[in-house]
Amino acid sequence: MKMRERNQQLKSTLGNIASKEAVAEIQSIPKEDTVNRQGFKAYSLPDKLRLLTMLNTLKINPQFYRSEEETMKELRDLIERIASDDPYFVAQAIVYSRCMGEGMRSINHLAAALLVPFTKEKEWAKRFYGIFDKKNHKNGCIFRPDDMSEIKDVLYSLNYKALPASVRKGFASVIESLDTYRLAKYKKTIIDISNLVHPNPNNSNATVTDDNGTVAKVLDLLMHGYPVTADTWETAQSEAGQEVAKAVREGKLTQDEAEKVLAEAKADNWESLLREGKLGILAALRNIRNIMKNPRKEIIDMWCSLISNQELIRKGLILPIHFDLAYDVIDREFKDYDYAHQVMSALQDAYIKSIPNLSSVFTGKTCIIVDCSGSMGQGISDGKHIIGRNGYWDRTDYTDSCKYKAGLIAATIAKACDVDIVKFGNDAEFFNFNKNKNVFALAKDIGTAEYGATYPYKAWDLIAYNHKKYDRIIFISDNEVNSYNLTSNSYKNYLRICSPYVYAIDLAAYGTTPLAGNKIAYFYGYGTSLYEDMTKNEFDPEKILDKVLQIVI
Repeated sequence: MKMRERNQQLKSTLGNIASKEAVAEIQSIPKEDTVNRQGFKAYSLPDKLRLLTMLNTLKINPQFYRSEEETMKELRDLIERIASDDPYFVAQAIVYSRCMGEGMRSINHLAAALLVPFTKEKEWAKRFYGIFDKKNHKNGCIFRPDDMSEIKDVLYSLNYKALPASVRKGFASVIESLDTYRLAKYKKTIIDISNLVHPNPNNSNATVTDDNGTVAKVLDLLMHGYPVTADTWETAQSEAGQEVAKAVREGKLTQDEAEKVLAEAKADNWESLLREGKLGILAALRNIRNIMKNPRKEIIDMWCSLISNQELIRKGLILPIHFDLAYDVIDREFKDYDYAHQVMSALQDAYIKSIPNLSSVFTGKTCIIVDCSGSMGQGISDGKHIIGRNGYWDRTDYTDSCKYKAGLIAATIAKACDVDIVKFGNDAEFFNFNKNKNVFALAKDIGTAEYGATYPYKAWDLIAYNHKKYDRIIFISDNEVNSYNLTSNSYKNYLRICSPYVYAIDLAAYGTTPLAGNKIAYFYGYGTSLYEDMTKNEFDPEKILDKVLQIVI
């Protein structure tokens, strides 16, 4: 063997020997301390972190590995354990999750109700069940007035005979703080809750002035049955329906004529509100079918301008998924209609605007590892699923699945940064993708796969075998590993090559993770705050806890 060849072999051998720093990092990784829902070794999450995973990820729906009843029991047990020592943290976590985090509704309503026994004689209890201060990011868990109705219903389902004092006082303060617009918009909720908590109209600044110049308190008018309406899409549609129904009863219209007149009236109503700047982004997105059935350039232009307004997107906590679902409607139902391309482009633009700039933060090389196992076909957004044969889930809408969400997260980052994508199930492979595709089409390309079991060690072994060095690795999964080969061993082996930051994104919140280490940060669910936190986190692994602890109630 020539001297040069011998030296090259020696260089290669020495290159594969881990540095002292790498050995120290490997040795610092703890052993698995629990099992996941399938009985395989995993890492448990601290109770406070586990609570955050549930509040920012779940709806009260059945999942692939957990029933609705199991979810509710786990949440109750978790809150009881934490609140016994630190009820204020639970309150902070709920306020953060509902009003600043992923904005999940049902899970946070349930949590707020379960916290009631631990708020007795707490000076902050009234504020907790009060309105959230959007400007200063503090105070209560009521983000929208109808949150009160949901919490009330949960409390009654938990066998409360009446609203507890802290809830009554908090709800009353919410109603007294609302302006005329919101009192009128949510008047059904306001009247219902007011009958239970008796807010003081004198504490409210919401007034209306009649044609004679007489000023009246809106709360007084509502509680005495006087009509007070908000100029909203919902109100206009309701009034149109009532007028058309009256015309049918009087014999002025046939049922077929009524349906046509009502459709035209509803279209005119929301278009008028759009022109007047009174239509919200969510209402505009929900009316996507109306706009496409009779598209006109003036309306299309205004609609596109509204839904891609970045300030309104952030102010309203509009999640990326809202634009994703609207895009899916156009793609499936109106792709060949006039202006479809303009609308789809606006939705792509709005989606990107709901996410912070990633390219300036994610410098260097990134790897995204995407779980494409069978359980990832399970949906976590709206519960549109049924149990199918062999225990698998039959989807009614692919875009509701964990798999598609994982693909969308990967596509979003892939379009912004220099990335490799690895897809895994019972095997793993690098995925070659077209970066010029729009983010939604690319998401489907990434998430369209069925790889069977969940063997994440295969992905880590693949990048190690190919001696790939990354600055960061984004690991997206439901974390239900079903292999005796530990992910932690493969992760430790990879650390001999390089030591990346790792972002572990949990899409199902089953309560365990296959990874642990000093440079691993955990994220939960799918929404605006996911990307915002990732841009700030290179790296404090418990950054999300720090944010929660800063909440002032």
